[in-house]
Amino acid sequence: MAIPFRSAAMTRGLLLLAATASLLSARPVPAAVAPDLSDDEFQQIAEDAFIYGFPMVMGYGVMHDYAIDHDSGQYKAPFNQLYNTARVYTPQDTAVVTPNSDTPYSFVWADLRAEPLIIRVPEIDQRRYYSVQLVDLYTFNYGYIGSRTTGNDAGTYMIAGPGWNGPVPEGVDRLFRCETDFSFVIIRTQLFGPQDLPNVRTIQKNYHILTLSAFLGSEPPPHAAVTWPDFTKQQAATNPFEYLAFLLQFCPTTGPAAVEKSFRQRLARIGLHAGKPFPLDDLTPQQKTRLAAAIRRGTDKIRQQVATVGKARNGWRLGSAAGDRAFYDGDWLLRAAGAMAGIYGNSRDEAFYPFLVTDADGNKPDAGTHRYTLTFPPGQLPPVNAFWSITMYDAKTQMLVANPIDRYLINSPMLSDLKKNDDGSITLDLQKDSPGPQRESNWLPAPDGPMFVVMRLYRPAQAALDGTWTPPALEPVGAAPAMSHHRGLDFGKRSVENVVRTDERYGSDGLFQGPRGWVYWTKLKTPRPIQNPNLWPDTQSTYFISRFVIPSGARLKFRFRFPHARYFQFALYKAERGTFVSTGEALAGAHIVPDEGSINPFRVGASRQAGNRNCTMQIVAIDPPSDPAKREPNTMYVGNEGGELQGVIRIYLPDRGWDGTGWGPATSPADVPAFDYSGQRADGTELTSREVVRQLARPISGATRPPISVDQWVAMVQSPDNDPSLDPATAPARPEPTWEKYWGIPYSIVGAFLPPEKRAAIPYGGAVDGGGDPTTQYFLTHLSRRFGPVYVMTGKMPTFPDTYAGPDGEGLRTTPPAQTQYWSLVSCEAAPSGQIVDGLTDMQVPLDEHRNYTIVCSRAEDRPKNATVENGVAWIEWSPRGEGLDDPRNRDDFGMLMLRIMATDPAWKQRPDNITAPGTEEAVMGPYLPRGRYTDKATFEAEGP
Repeated sequence: MAIPFRSAAMTRGLLLLAATASLLSARPVPAAVAPDLSDDEFQQIAEDAFIYGFPMVMGYGVMHDYAIDHDSGQYKAPFNQLYNTARVYTPQDTAVVTPNSDTPYSFVWADLRAEPLIIRVPEIDQRRYYSVQLVDLYTFNYGYIGSRTTGNDAGTYMIAGPGWNGPVPEGVDRLFRCETDFSFVIIRTQLFGPQDLPNVRTIQKNYHILTLSAFLGSEPPPHAAVTWPDFTKQQAATNPFEYLAFLLQFCPTTGPAAVEKSFRQRLARIGLHAGKPFPLDDLTPQQKTRLAAAIRRGTDKIRQQVATVGKARNGWRLGSAAGDRAFYDGDWLLRAAGAMAGIYGNSRDEAFYPFLVTDADGNKPDAGTHRYTLTFPPGQLPPVNAFWSITMYDAKTQMLVANPIDRYLINSPMLSDLKKNDDGSITLDLQKDSPGPQRESNWLPAPDGPMFVVMRLYRPAQAALDGTWTPPALEPVGAAPAMSHHRGLDFGKRSVENVVRTDERYGSDGLFQGPRGWVYWTKLKTPRPIQNPNLWPDTQSTYFISRFVIPSGARLKFRFRFPHARYFQFALYKAERGTFVSTGEALAGAHIVPDEGSINPFRVGASRQAGNRNCTMQIVAIDPPSDPAKREPNTMYVGNEGGELQGVIRIYLPDRGWDGTGWGPATSPADVPAFDYSGQRADGTELTSREVVRQLARPISGATRPPISVDQWVAMVQSPDNDPSLDPATAPARPEPTWEKYWGIPYSIVGAFLPPEKRAAIPYGGAVDGGGDPTTQYFLTHLSRRFGPVYVMTGKMPTFPDTYAGPDGEGLRTTPPAQTQYWSLVSCEAAPSGQIVDGLTDMQVPLDEHRNYTIVCSRAEDRPKNATVENGVAWIEWSPRGEGLDDPRNRDDFGMLMLRIMATDPAWKQRPDNITAPGTEEAVMGPYLPRGRYTDKATFEAEGP
């Protein structure tokens, strides 16, 4: 990954993409949009143009700050003039994120329009690494001078632009051809330590940059002036296309770039021509809306690509997103990801940048709560032909960390000072406090909080590039070792940082309220009322709720990205009987048709890590066709009358490394737009997202009202009409607990108190209520500690797609066939509370060779010592508050478990969807229906499961 060179202000400016301004002082007539272009085609071309131009526009910002704008605060030198920096970077250097403290830089922005540029390098000691990286306006690394490619002898080299065809003069060792009229030259010189700075300065003084005419002692050719468009964060805007059009005049489609002719012709269809103003002011309102959507979707795709570049090994991310034209081979998305991750990164043969994502237990490294060690076995140091380094950063800022010994990295020149273990291995101590005088030589100081570690391998050996060698895992000191790859009960639980980041990213949309869910309600310091998930939610779910009115004949269109998650659904509900009842209209997982050119990662055999993962859904206020085959794809019908509806988005179990929605990376602080929607009235009037919110959205004032009040619940508990076998102290629990399918609040909650004959008279089935998922089968059992403080649940686990981590720790790569998409268990309070206290997901439950499980439910003080994963037993907490009623009538012995089995495979004969009547659960499901019994701590410890 191209980590080491990125302007923080530059990145923020590009990603703001806020308004645009006049870019050229003398503006030619703007180009025009092709008249036969549909809005959909316009948006697709604009999205492709944005992705293609993203690194070029970002690069122009660097050029503008370094060589054009003297007041930028980062100005280095005019074009064709060298600028040297010979010092060690410190925490006070904040202009560039993840700064490199290994190799002081020298820079020159080369103007090659009139004539080539000559680069002279001195003879450099063979032990010292140096490189001259040559980058064009596309951000292709088109050549290298230095230790790897040309050696450390003195040399004279020439770089020429696309318009120069003269002879190579005598005395020039090699010519490098640049495809564009301007080039960035980046020189890195290895520093052996602070005491080596005078030597580096001497070397830098002997780097020389000359124009060809100066080298030959001839008259310089005429040099045309350029009216440079200003570049500020305010002007790097909703119209980055203006910058791209300006830059393309210096990027002729000649030589290797001739392959871009057809693409440039495609760009011209939206009015994007080299050297001409982009016609933003002449676009229709619909085209401007589509342009904004294209930028959002393009940005999302780039972020997704950044998060999935390379492979995950031992908690490190290994990959490269920098290279020449042949390396990218037309993959503009990868090129854009390279720029977003760190523009002007080295090609992988020159330098390789593993960076740390998780520790050995799969958790995000946090030196505020842990000490860590990194141990290189004998003979397993990073394999390089030059040198390696490991640099520590504050993960919150990606800046160097101030520390009492002023050490920001450990590198191979320091090997002689590092202490070795008895077996010859080397252990580094990564922690915030000194490990003491005996270990201080091996100490890499860390921040008091989340940390970010980058390993740099200069001139990496083949073993590093082909994966034969991988970095060792970061081991937390004193933490319990992982019991297996990912079978711990805490595996998959989201950090507070992840929860906060998800809330900050998605919590301000005008239509979709949220994020809502148990983790947001329990982990945010000041959650909003709408985030109260008081209808027995899952622990791994993120919900978004919308309430809106859709007029007759109208349409609402929603553009989503398939999340990196186990389950994804959009469903509709109507308010009925004091609760929300499914309309039967829902779009979920594998049944959603992806956009053209995209894939649906939820389909069996699909790539779950693909970057192109877009889909479009719509809600239409017309009657559904009588023939289901004639339904429009990805369409939910609400009938000709329209009306007020509630929409719910469900996302369950995002992959490791992703935020709570699976839409944005967990470790990036950047904004990740999620909701892109528009509308159309029956008369054809188009509605922007703002107009949809203003005209159709309805407020949601607070938490969802519980379907049963406290008084109603207490009345049911104490009713004289209850089943005579029940005791008010324990009702509706029974001494021999059974699992039942959920048939709705009247049958399954109210009816649980009634005699069998009265319960049988209650209607069951039909649309799911309580805001339940229409593609999920729910089961529940009522418990009471008065029958026993420990409940033991056994059963057989259906097969499921184990998506969270996959074999490399970064999410399953391909979707496998499975009996169910998701299985989970939650420990609940009573209906008036609607809260849960704990939960287990399928992947957290240990299984035997026949997929059988044992789960113990108890309070913490009653937990048997052998109810552990090591003993093949999962544990879930019994509610310490019992019913959870803020009322003196609360019964603290109450307990309830709810089981979810979601989106089952129709080929699974024992699937719960085949249960059509109460009492037939066991006949249909067989061993997959849970069984349970009461016991106590001492008995379970003595007898085991």
